[in-house]
Amino acid sequence: MINIAMNKLLIYWFKKISPKERTKFNRKLYGYSDTSNFGSYTYKRKGLLKDYKKITKGVILLSKIPRKAKDLLKENKASFKIFKISS
Repeated sequence: MINIAMNKLLIYWFKKISPKERTKFNRKLYGYSDTSNFGSYTYKRKGLLKDYKKITKGVILLSKIPRKAKDLLKENKASFKIFKISS
């Protein structure tokens, strides 16, 4: 079930981007888990998005889109659209 408080839909896509750049972008946007000492320690690295629901590749449902996320999209030359959803 979709949370009613989440009322913005962010759709983004890239024309051409290398897999290395895509991984870097996704880690900055969503965050990732990092391990050290051969998996003995696990660290959660935070991304720019806090409360989100990933619908599919390039489609995210959010309550608020941070300015830094928009800047990251522009910096990586991604095309994006933001739609406001009303219930």
